[in-house]
Amino acid sequence: MYLFFPLAPSTFGEDDDAAYMTELAKALTPTPPGWSPDVHFCKWRAIKCDGSNRVTGISLFSLPLTGTIPAGLNSLSQLTTLGLAYSSLSGPLPSLENLSMLTYAIFENSSFTSIPNGCFKGLTSLLVLTLSNNINLAPWTFPADLAQSTGLVTLKLDTTNMIGSLPNIFDSLGRLDYLSLSNNSISGDLPKSFADSGISHLFLDNQKDGLSGTIDVLSSMTELSQVWLQNNQFTGPIPDLSNCTNLFDLQLQDNKLTGVIPYSLMHHSSLQNISLDNNYFQGPRPLFDTAVKVTLNGINTFCIETPGPCDPRVTTLLEIAAAFGYPIRLANSWLGNNPCKNWNFIICQEEKIVTVNLGKLNLTGTISPAFANLTDLINLDLSVNNLIGPIPVRLTSLQQLETLNLSYNSLSGPLPRFAARVKLDIAGNVLLLGRNGTEGNVTPNQNYSKTAKGSSVLRWIAGALAASVGLVILIVIIFKRKRCISLVQSRILKKPCSSHDINVENFIKNHSFLAPKRYSFSEVKRITNSFQNKLGQGGFGVVYKGSLHDGRHVAVKVLSEVTGSGDEFINEVASISKTSHVNIVSLLGFCYERNNRALIYEFMANGSLDKFIYKKGSPNAICNLDWSILYEIAIGIARGLEYLHRGCSTRILHFDIKPQNILLDEDFCPKISDFGLAKLCKKKESIVSILGTRGTVGYIAPEVFSRAFGRVSHKSDVFSYGMLIIEMIGGRKNYASGGSHSSEMFFPDWIYKDIEQGNIPKNCLVNSREENDMVMKMTLLSLWCIQTQPSDRPSMSKVVDMFEGPLQAVPSPPKPVLYYPKRETVPISDISSSNIHVTNSITIQQDVPSNQILSSTKT
Repeated sequence: MYLFFPLAPSTFGEDDDAAYMTELAKALTPTPPGWSPDVHFCKWRAIKCDGSNRVTGISLFSLPLTGTIPAGLNSLSQLTTLGLAYSSLSGPLPSLENLSMLTYAIFENSSFTSIPNGCFKGLTSLLVLTLSNNINLAPWTFPADLAQSTGLVTLKLDTTNMIGSLPNIFDSLGRLDYLSLSNNSISGDLPKSFADSGISHLFLDNQKDGLSGTIDVLSSMTELSQVWLQNNQFTGPIPDLSNCTNLFDLQLQDNKLTGVIPYSLMHHSSLQNISLDNNYFQGPRPLFDTAVKVTLNGINTFCIETPGPCDPRVTTLLEIAAAFGYPIRLANSWLGNNPCKNWNFIICQEEKIVTVNLGKLNLTGTISPAFANLTDLINLDLSVNNLIGPIPVRLTSLQQLETLNLSYNSLSGPLPRFAARVKLDIAGNVLLLGRNGTEGNVTPNQNYSKTAKGSSVLRWIAGALAASVGLVILIVIIFKRKRCISLVQSRILKKPCSSHDINVENFIKNHSFLAPKRYSFSEVKRITNSFQNKLGQGGFGVVYKGSLHDGRHVAVKVLSEVTGSGDEFINEVASISKTSHVNIVSLLGFCYERNNRALIYEFMANGSLDKFIYKKGSPNAICNLDWSILYEIAIGIARGLEYLHRGCSTRILHFDIKPQNILLDEDFCPKISDFGLAKLCKKKESIVSILGTRGTVGYIAPEVFSRAFGRVSHKSDVFSYGMLIIEMIGGRKNYASGGSHSSEMFFPDWIYKDIEQGNIPKNCLVNSREENDMVMKMTLLSLWCIQTQPSDRPSMSKVVDMFEGPLQAVPSPPKPVLYYPKRETVPISDISSSNIHVTNSITIQQDVPSNQILSSTKT
């Protein structure tokens, strides 16, 4: 039975939204929870509206919905977030055309069947688009309209039946960080515009029709950290990837790549995992660092089975092949370590190479000077190919050379002076200098004078170019020194500028392409209406509610002067600027004017998670949040942490996960906030170095207190997450604020006793078997996360996997044994307990009252 949703008198825009929402409700089966005909659509669960009752968010994640999304969804012109993922929705994907405010569009793991023309046109604010695992889609091509989405950060279109080639539009997507197009039928070459993108995660593996061409463009993609190109038809050599300093994972297996493994790849500074199986690589077997996981099995034909140099003749011939781009025809036939043993196009006498016949092989590239190393060479034929560039002068040193056929290529430059005995054929090379005006055989003496004259001109041009380059270098040096001169002048003129200010300003300048909008302090005063509406206060300063010029509510954290060096300010801006995820708070802007510092965040209507845990008996007590909401909050936090650890361009370790730093929007979608203690590191780094201890007592992993428990890593955040979940289950802090030492032990004991008996924790009131399973899974996972040894804890990716899997797949964890240090009124540089003693300078914080957006931060 269809529901009728009455519409109250409203504005024209609200009427449009109301009409569409009524149609949407009728199209979905069953009707989503909370979509009551007696309630205004802006108060429906999973629907978000602005102050004018215009729909800004639809988040129907993981609901057992069927039906077809009705046409006209793009009439919701104020829509910013659209989530229709993990459902059985079918029919055409709703057109998003001209939804200029849309930032998140999440459709993955659904059953849509087609993509309307122009579906992604005009999405000028889009940050994230995911359509992965829509296996029922009709064949479609990559949407070139996304070139208009210049702020796009994440694009996941894998397993969507995409066909055709990729358009050359990626230079328009300078902020694109994550591109996943795996398991499709994409063909053609890698777009050259990849070189001007900011892609760090590139997944183009398993194309049914096979992407082809070279992978040379990777050398210019300096932000790369993870590349999957396996199971395609790529050819040519691996380019020099030494400028890709963050690259840790390279999957190239099952292609047609050729050539010698570059020395720079074997000694890459960040590479951690590489697969080269089933290609046509040649030359010496590479020797990687023992820390690198590498596979080299299958077709590869290295000259010898163990690492070590090849025969010098092999080395020379491979150098020659390199100038041709390592053609696969040579890779297929130049096998082993003896070129006089069944190598095609090579003729030997007494183990000496006397003839190389590479004519009519459609070779491209240039003629390598390495031919001169074949000192016994008598005959060389490179005719009827597509070779360019000059004839190497070193070829004139071949004392045994008798015939040299270079005819019908596209060679250019001067003709070297060969000995009179050499029968030289250069017919069909119209760009060669020093010719006598006729094609066919020419003698070097006939052309030498013209060659010398041409060389003189070239030397003059080279000299002029050298002078120009020198001038440019001089100018660059002058400008490089400008900053130093400015600093000297500021000292002389007594205009002091602290090193901290210089550090922050340099950071802002160097990361301007990532940093959000910068506001002046006068603009901050206007946004907050002269700081009228105070939301909360902590050791960091004060949080105020404000409004941007477009009407969006924001929370403005005004930092106090005691925040010091500016490191925490840089941490916050640097960390959040690298993120774009539904479970990470959005930093909309900042202010930095010497002592006036502020951070502007999206406003979170339900404040921080702690007030729904600790304030039992209040209207917002935990008893008023059903377990399904708490369960989704736990999963959302896990997904946000997984993204910080694996999904964004730089691994981010938060180091301060606790309820006060989990913010909830009006739909109780959790968002991780407060990155002042965060540490950024390269993707391959799972172990980090920190000075002392950082975090909040009650959530700090044991290895952060004392390295005797292990090395500090992303597993330290996993521990904090586990303690947070335990608090959600228990409804109280995991340590007491005073009393005996025993009362300050964290409290898995009482939970673990219930788990051992197969029961959920006693104080968790549930109403159904489904809720019982939710609580049991949360409990088991939290106990896994707080294991004493970091290696015993799961990664956040594993946590998410176990949340999404059945309860039966989660094993019972061992009982953790750990005591937290006693909280006494002692200097924070001397916190100790019976088994932990910390003497380094540390960053420890106590809980302070929560507020609407950000709670306690660092002292």
